[in-house]
Amino acid sequence: MGILMYEINLDNLNHYTPVISSEAVGFYKENCMVCFHHEGYKSGLQMTVVQGSTTHTLPVIWVGSVTEQMVRSYGDLSKAVDHAACALALSIIHHLTDFSAIEQSAIGTTIDYFLGLKENNDETLIFNHKARLEVSGILKENSSNTVDRRIRSKLRRLSSSDLPALIVVVEFSRPWSKMVRHE
Repeated sequence: MGILMYEINLDNLNHYTPVISSEAVGFYKENCMVCFHHEGYKSGLQMTVVQGSTTHTLPVIWVGSVTEQMVRSYGDLSKAVDHAACALALSIIHHLTDFSAIEQSAIGTTIDYFLGLKENNDETLIFNHKARLEVSGILKENSSNTVDRRIRSKLRRLSSSDLPALIVVVEFSRPWSKMVRHE
């Protein structure tokens, strides 16, 4: 296991993920909370992140409890998983790489986000795109829907580019995630 150095704080997603506005933090937080609640988890859960040959453990924390209204509001778990996986993947990328998400990509680009270097804080520069990010989420793996299968599928779909791509697949029932880099 890797040394515990970071935690994912769902209340502060915008502090280390500039592509998530302060107004959107609650939305992403609630999607994560509902997905984890569905699988029986509460704030403080330990998420395993596999990155190459290294395994990290990141606590995921938040303030608040899942309410019946939240469960009804996020009743389409497929959508909730997609949004929650994006929030967690963006956090994982920020904590475990030199990148941070700077822009959501348009549909049809085969990726979800463009990444920039964390040390570059100037959002007005036109050449900030340094890598690409593709995200996927799974509420609960089964024999036909696994993290590794999703990664293989994403690798086949990625278009060629001068920019490297990172793929992050988040699974909520264990909970764990796998991150791979594609050049």
